[in-house]
Amino acid sequence: MNIVLFRIDERFIHGQIIQGWKGLEYQHIVVISDRIAGNDLERRLQLSGVPDNVTVCFYKRQEMPDMAREQAKNTRRSIILVGSVEDALLVIQTGIRVNKLNLGVMSRNSSRTCVVSNAVYVSPEEMESLKQIAKMGIEVEAQGVERDTAVRLF
Repeated sequence: MNIVLFRIDERFIHGQIIQGWKGLEYQHIVVISDRIAGNDLERRLQLSGVPDNVTVCFYKRQEMPDMAREQAKNTRRSIILVGSVEDALLVIQTGIRVNKLNLGVMSRNSSRTCVVSNAVYVSPEEMESLKQIAKMGIEVEAQGVERDTAVRLF
């Protein structure tokens, strides 16, 4: 799998992904979300702004081993989108090889008290998981879109 962006973004596919990362010349998007993969309306909403030349696959969390097998043959430039640090860790533990984890929008809530950037908040538990990911040799950074300067955490 030719991964050009591995990103946590609670919004998954949206204008910032479609336009803001266009320079990566991606051809395929993998979305891992139980909520989206299990709901036809959610999938259609996600697909509404995707260019015709870009393919999209949706997977539930329990389908990650299947995703890894199916996507192993994929040579297209791909983006993997997950909605949480926990899901990012699951992707890595499934055996998908990545060099970098990009943190996109992670909204502030009662447990997310650590400010990473203006759109990225993490809980102490998420910060520990991000450190665990970094110990696996994966860079962790926050970056809104490709033209923004990345803020490296680890």
